[in-house]
Amino acid sequence: MSLALIHESAKEIRRLSIAGSPLAVGDFRLKKLIPPLEQAGAKVPVFAQVAKGMSDLVNGKEADSAANLLSLSTLINAILYTQGQSGAEGAFGELEVFASNCANTKTSARVLKPLVQALTSTGGGRYEIVKAAVERGAFGDLRLIEPSIRALEDTYAELSDLIAEKVLPSYGPGIVPLLKQNLDLKGKKSDARRLAVMHQLAATETVELCKTALEEGSADVKAAAIACLGKHEDCLPLVMEQANSKNKVLRTAALQALAEHDRVEVVKFFTDLIKGKTLDILAAPFRAIRSKQVLQALLEEGRGVFDQLVKGDNEKLPRFSEILCCLEQRKEPEVEAFLLGCLAHAEKVAKLKTPKNYAIEGADVLDRLSSLLQEIGSPKALEAVLARRDILPVGSFHQVFQSALRVWPADKVYNEFSSFLGQKKGSAKEKGEVIERSIWSICHRTIKPDEDYYYDEDVDSDEAKWLEKVQWDPRWLEAGIKADQPMVVCCLAQPGDKRAIDYLLSLLDPKKKSGGVSALGHTGLVIQTLARLQYPKLTDLFLELATRKTKKAQHVDYDLQMILRSVRYLPVGDLPKLDAFAANLDEKFVDKYLEALEPLRLKSQPG
Repeated sequence: MSLALIHESAKEIRRLSIAGSPLAVGDFRLKKLIPPLEQAGAKVPVFAQVAKGMSDLVNGKEADSAANLLSLSTLINAILYTQGQSGAEGAFGELEVFASNCANTKTSARVLKPLVQALTSTGGGRYEIVKAAVERGAFGDLRLIEPSIRALEDTYAELSDLIAEKVLPSYGPGIVPLLKQNLDLKGKKSDARRLAVMHQLAATETVELCKTALEEGSADVKAAAIACLGKHEDCLPLVMEQANSKNKVLRTAALQALAEHDRVEVVKFFTDLIKGKTLDILAAPFRAIRSKQVLQALLEEGRGVFDQLVKGDNEKLPRFSEILCCLEQRKEPEVEAFLLGCLAHAEKVAKLKTPKNYAIEGADVLDRLSSLLQEIGSPKALEAVLARRDILPVGSFHQVFQSALRVWPADKVYNEFSSFLGQKKGSAKEKGEVIERSIWSICHRTIKPDEDYYYDEDVDSDEAKWLEKVQWDPRWLEAGIKADQPMVVCCLAQPGDKRAIDYLLSLLDPKKKSGGVSALGHTGLVIQTLARLQYPKLTDLFLELATRKTKKAQHVDYDLQMILRSVRYLPVGDLPKLDAFAANLDEKFVDKYLEALEPLRLKSQPG
């Protein structure tokens, strides 16, 4: 008896057991196995039983799918166990048990697969997938602990840092033994992340390990140990010793750790550093410095340097730029007053030329001043930026436009800036691009686009909360259509707006050679927008686009991936039609399509 069909059936049954029994109903792969099993059943009756069980599962109801899947799995396993070898040689051992703050979830393996791949593979686009998963709370699943720990060694540092800061601490101290297993004190950045997470989860228990790392570890691990020890008052003498280290990495780590302590020796140490030749090493520590005395010393130094600047001494530009770097993220009233006083002399600063051996000029200083004031975000600071919008460099237009959105009425913003939208040359083009990006970055919080359309910004920041209240003049939509700006239209279109629907449909016309969203690789965003606008023929349009794209495609490129992922926005009532479409797809596209269809399938389930 040939067992090839049984092995193939067992493979598919295992796949569906992991993915979830409801997905077995209507599964086209199982349907393909039924005819050959029935044919084989003419000679071997047990094959006919397998074919019947498979037919009952595929053609049955979702409510009965679990029982049908279990029955079929039992029959297939019984055949394999009686006809082949089962079990494996080996010694028995006790399984290690680790406590965690997460639990099993109902999330199917198909939904988790892209996230696991992003954590354990290489390639572009993975950070966006992981960040979106963090934001929607997808890591509360036991199956993701091991891939998350592996991601500490990822070649893309931002992804590894995100896992270390946002994901692993959420699992609780139970994972500390897992982190310690592969910790190498003489290792690289990944080991530094392991040590930092371990200390965050079990601070008291890891103090001695951090002291050992400070003595024996590599530079990266020592820097992590310094950051950990800096959180313990009794360990500050050890940290102070590293503040004078010849190694810049260790010295920077020590300064950042000390900045959180308002102690006499720390204040004196920082005050002396401000009088030194270079301040670049103080930029990061100053974002956390607590001492008002140290801040006042820096501002006094800044006033002295700026006085020389306005007198035409352009050699002071690098020094003043370092001072402004130290003031980043500081919002105290005295900092705001200092920055406003400097911006009041914008005309003189703008004329300063680049000093010898440096790439800084007056325009760069003005850009930093406007950025810091916009970050402070008070009405007085924003109005000061707007008052000097004609003097500020083009590179500062982002600060100008967002300041206007926060303090000006909607019609004034439109009247002042709409003429830049769609411009093709020079500074007007740059300003138009800033407006387009700003509309997108503000509106996408409301329209909630697919997570792959990602912009790196803190949606919980004070600025983000202000921008959520922005009101757009209705004329921006017409301006976006006229200027052929698809992203603007996708953001601002409202349900039932025929002008917007007609424009978006024209972008999907295969005869349109350039300029449209399809040409830019954002077809999926157009489909999502049409869903939001309640376009009645959206499912048929999606199937037409997917058929057209897959007919010529050799692999799943970015645009095809976005088209397939947009299936989640289609009406739940069209799920049978969308399921049937899977049988018409080439095998190399099926898995991606079924993964994309999973969120829509979850919507169709009660509860």
